[in-house]
Amino acid sequence: MNFFKALKKYWSFAVYAAKADLQEEVANSYLNWLWWILEPMSSMLVYVLIFGIVFKTDEAYFPIFVFIGITVWDYFSRCVTSSVDLIRNNQHIISRIYIPKYILLIQRMLVLCFKMLISWGLVALLMLAYKVPVGVNLLYMIPNLIVFFVFCFACSLYFLHFGVYVSDLSRLVAIVLNLMFYMTGIFFNIQKGFPAPFGYLFQRINPVAHLIFCMRKSLLYNEIPSRIMLCIWLVISLLLAAGGIRLINKNENNYVKMI
Repeated sequence: MNFFKALKKYWSFAVYAAKADLQEEVANSYLNWLWWILEPMSSMLVYVLIFGIVFKTDEAYFPIFVFIGITVWDYFSRCVTSSVDLIRNNQHIISRIYIPKYILLIQRMLVLCFKMLISWGLVALLMLAYKVPVGVNLLYMIPNLIVFFVFCFACSLYFLHFGVYVSDLSRLVAIVLNLMFYMTGIFFNIQKGFPAPFGYLFQRINPVAHLIFCMRKSLLYNEIPSRIMLCIWLVISLLLAAGGIRLINKNENNYVKMI
């Protein structure tokens, strides 16, 4: 309940700060907001060229297949990476006024959500261009995204906390994310990419891989994702988030002293 009260109280601050970050990000750039389109598009083109043409994949709607993976992975990796140094980077704020530290994380997630929204718009345009048949199962994107956001928030809470005490945690996180990138099926079908039963297991036990798989099923193939697995990962994410919030509330008075 305290979390929701704080969220209501500081929501306007998080939105205002997110807008300021977005404006600052493009203030000194020649292409301004166009970079938010060019970055994911260029990544998609590279993987489509390498795996779609050179290695000749037979995956249907491969450019959209890759773009969905890039969109989801990019949000997750940036959310986790930025959370490690979030307290240190906002030292000028937390040393002057009190603010629940997870509000800073929510503010960062709002910035990434805006960029992700642009990427989903590009996915929609690609689906129109490739004439992808859609149906009512498209609505499963909503629970998929809810579970995904809760999971990202939960994971980032712990990196936010331990990033205060471990100065080189960002390097370790970069190594783990680099390994995880190739185990998540960004540019290939993870069930087909590994011999049975490992592909099936990797797709189930890796939450990011599973959510990408579910989003592709509902968007590209008009299929129903595993509702049981979505519920399982939602419960796990909520428990992790509750533990992370409690951990931060318990230790946030020490953050200013550590940095």
